[in-house]
Amino acid sequence: MSNRARVFISYSHDSEQHLQFVLELAERLLEDGFNCVLDFYLEETPVEGWQTWLATELAAADFCLVVCTPHYLQHYQQDESLTTDPEAFNGLILTQASYPNFATETQFVPILPIGGKLQDIIPPLQGKNTFELMTDYLGLHQLLKNRPIKTPKTTQSPSNQWIDSTEIPTAHAITIHNSLAQGNKESLTSFIKSPLFLYLILIIAVLMLLFFFILKN
Repeated sequence: MSNRARVFISYSHDSEQHLQFVLELAERLLEDGFNCVLDFYLEETPVEGWQTWLATELAAADFCLVVCTPHYLQHYQQDESLTTDPEAFNGLILTQASYPNFATETQFVPILPIGGKLQDIIPPLQGKNTFELMTDYLGLHQLLKNRPIKTPKTTQSPSNQWIDSTEIPTAHAITIHNSLAQGNKESLTSFIKSPLFLYLILIIAVLMLLFFFILKN
């Protein structure tokens, strides 16, 4: 599994200048080794449709950079995001309805272009660490670099997992120790009562008599 942060950029189609800013941001992230996802890199409209594609990419992303502008905020508040009409495509915009579906799994980061205002940030991201780019790019880079890696959830049952002996509770450790001691005690008692033990005693006694007899002679 790749250890590069997967970064999705959510933005609105404000102007050609704004689109160029978003593209430059994506290129910078790619150059720095991040796995950046942007609709610019698609050769054609996704077969599954923009809505499904957006949902899939948001779910897979470690981070979603939300490029906040007045135009983006307007569409967010009006719940206007994607459309099937290419001519009316507003951009990869979150809506009030879609945001909660991904907020727990993906970290959303508000981004302001140079000259952007805090009041343009969508409500759920207000008060969060905001980066004005490209002035604050180093801070953003550090955040993306130090993120926790998403790992697949496992359904392995406890019986199939290794248990670290250092994690065994003290009471359990005492029980195990006592069980072993009790088992050793019972084994010794059985051996003493066995015929083999009597034979060994007789052999030792005979050897001792022979030893004393040899010493006297």
